[in-house]
Amino acid sequence: MLKPKSRGKASQSAVTLLIMAATGAVLFTLTAGGIVYTNTKALIAASSRVQHTQDVLSALQRVSLLVERIEYRSRLFLLSGNEEQLNRALASSNQLLTTAIRVQGMVSDNPNQRDNVRNLLICARDLDRSAKSFNAHSTLPELVMQHCQETIGLMNDQEQSLLEERSSGSERRSVVSIGTEFGFVAFSLLSLAVLFGLLLRDALRRQRLSKKTALTNQRLEESVNALKDRASETSMLTLARDELQLCIDMQQVYRSAANSFSRLLEGTAGSLCIINNSRQLVEVVSTWGESAVEEFHSPESCCGLRSGQPRWRAPGVSEIHCTHFSGILPERYLCQPIVAHGNTLGLLYVQCATEDVVRVVNSRLDGIRQLVQLTGMAIATLNLRTKLENQSIRDSLTGLFNRHFMQISLERELARASRRKQTLSVYMLDLDHFKRFNDTYGHGAGDAVLKSVAEIFKNSVRTEDIACRYGGEEFTIILPDVTPTVAYERAESIRRAVSALRIPLAGETLSDFSVSIGVSLYPQDGESAELLLSRADQALYRAKRAGRDQVAIYDSLVGAR
Repeated sequence: MLKPKSRGKASQSAVTLLIMAATGAVLFTLTAGGIVYTNTKALIAASSRVQHTQDVLSALQRVSLLVERIEYRSRLFLLSGNEEQLNRALASSNQLLTTAIRVQGMVSDNPNQRDNVRNLLICARDLDRSAKSFNAHSTLPELVMQHCQETIGLMNDQEQSLLEERSSGSERRSVVSIGTEFGFVAFSLLSLAVLFGLLLRDALRRQRLSKKTALTNQRLEESVNALKDRASETSMLTLARDELQLCIDMQQVYRSAANSFSRLLEGTAGSLCIINNSRQLVEVVSTWGESAVEEFHSPESCCGLRSGQPRWRAPGVSEIHCTHFSGILPERYLCQPIVAHGNTLGLLYVQCATEDVVRVVNSRLDGIRQLVQLTGMAIATLNLRTKLENQSIRDSLTGLFNRHFMQISLERELARASRRKQTLSVYMLDLDHFKRFNDTYGHGAGDAVLKSVAEIFKNSVRTEDIACRYGGEEFTIILPDVTPTVAYERAESIRRAVSALRIPLAGETLSDFSVSIGVSLYPQDGESAELLLSRADQALYRAKRAGRDQVAIYDSLVGAR
């Protein structure tokens, strides 16, 4: 049993121990609190510096993005001429200048960034001035933009290095705090978690921005490709129009059109098919590639011509085949009617080997339509010009050349014969007793005789010879480069053919036709058109007076019967 004195000492010792423990706890708590406060303050300061560096990096990223936007909007403006794009580029340049000034304030405590931020401000001002004076004839300030991006890159490198240094300091303080107290470690871990969250958020933002940028670039590339394709198509159509305007006959039009379609529709094969004058037959006039259409028999064999509309035959679109193929039926083809002035002239047939080629053709349907219109107009114009030319130089009843064309042609042939030192012969022909025949059988029978005699003339002369109706029942034939003997023999051949002429009319056969022919020769009978015609006419009347149905040559009257 303890003594009271001993119990007092023990009690006093316990109290002392408790006081010391309390004091120690208080001191420990105060010390721990001080340490926590100091570490917390240091960590807060380190975190603040890290955050500041992050803000600087974010601001630099914003500057870089604004530079890219200025370049992107300026390029769009140059490509499209859209003033809205120029306004957006100007707005971005203003934001760039403001952001650069903000960056200057943010890095004012970093002496390593002074030169860089000064260069950044210079770049921003240069870009702002360029944007304000930019127009459709300006060129992009690529050197200024490149210098801006290089400056931004240098500043980024500086800030990244600073970020790494400050992050390392924060981590070291975290390790020290782990050794002192669990709470400090927890706080450090929480700080790191917050920092990681910020970095993750920034990474996600960068990822989203990268996806948007990639999508924008893809759309821009598609737009640029579409513009290039459109420009190429327009250039081809302009070239095709110019080529068609140079064509002077139908074969040139057909070849030029086929070449234009083959260039416009690469990878295809096809044919240009034209309806003939009887409207009963469609003929293939030109092709490109290995077209399955080689000949036509009837307009009804084409579904496109029957409907009067462009028609695709392809799996999933239409399973009905046209019947204008001579071999294996193709799977994919387009039939496009060619129409001009409301009149269907023919058909454009386009054959596609694959679905990719079909997509190419579909993308150029507007170009096909325009080229079909140009081709149709060229064909119609040439038909009309040919018709008008024939009407102006040919006799409407017989189809022979008229008197006016004969006079022009005789002058031309005389000039050519003079240059080439060649001969030339002129026939004057007159149907014997035609007025009496006309009075007996009527003008209808007389017209039939004139047409038949004209056919004899057409079949009896060469390509270079010129057969004309001089007037009434009188005709003229010009024969370049013939000797007197050949001229006489040809005239005799015509005379015999007329004598053998038989014309069925109203149940009876008309015969006993004859023609008198006077012949003059260049240069011995004259060197002018008037003199040759006059002397051929004199020879003709000499043949008439000699009994008709004979050939008379002016100088020697060879062959008078």
